[in-house]
Amino acid sequence: MDKNTILKNFGEDDRADVINLYDKFVLSENRDISLFGNNFYSPNVWKYFERFLTNKDFIVSSYGFFEEAERKMISFNNRYDNLFPLKKIKIVTTSKFNTISHKDYLGAVLALGIKRNKIGDLLVKENFCYLPVCEGIHEFIVSNLTSIGSSPCLVQILEDDFIPPEPVFSEMIILVPSLRIDTIAAKLCNISRGKAQDAIDGGKVLIDYNTIKNKGEEVSVGQRITIRGSGKFILGDIVGNSRSGKFKVQIKKYT
Repeated sequence: MDKNTILKNFGEDDRADVINLYDKFVLSENRDISLFGNNFYSPNVWKYFERFLTNKDFIVSSYGFFEEAERKMISFNNRYDNLFPLKKIKIVTTSKFNTISHKDYLGAVLALGIKRNKIGDLLVKENFCYLPVCEGIHEFIVSNLTSIGSSPCLVQILEDDFIPPEPVFSEMIILVPSLRIDTIAAKLCNISRGKAQDAIDGGKVLIDYNTIKNKGEEVSVGQRITIRGSGKFILGDIVGNSRSGKFKVQIKKYT
């Protein structure tokens, strides 16, 4: 598959990354060497390269530190399982009085001047935040990140083989007339169906990390729904029907 054919599947925002990755793919294949991308990539990028450029003799793989990560690094021909060029860090806030959220941690790291594509997804647990970052910037973060908002913090570099804790979910039951994504998104965000459709049109709604354009697409049990700015959810079992015939759907929300 040639470069121009691949580029037709991506927007302008992804163009530079896709060109760089394609060049690495060609070099890796021609020289039979292992190469890695320079950044953390969104699902539309790493899923495409994994799906369409992997074959029986050449493997494209991705890694994001924890299983549910959306942003991942990409490797080409990594047949010997070399470590991805990232470091795992843990941010510990020491204040007992402030509640620190995901956006607080992310905002503090980005405020250091670090680009978003140089860090992966954050996993927040109580007063901890686990975060993979591109190799080479971890020491800068350790030296310069001293607080999250008004809360002092400490930054630790974790061992390469550190396994992060499992995500924690909050569970709820929603009532919906159908399993259409616009209907479910509206219920999850407590907004009108029209606003949910606007969010879909704006590329803010994903199913299993794929951006959704069809407002009428139905969600299946076990699929992951990401709504930018509102969170990530798993559609659980359909546990029954209301008297009016609506579906009672179990939802797990990542906390």
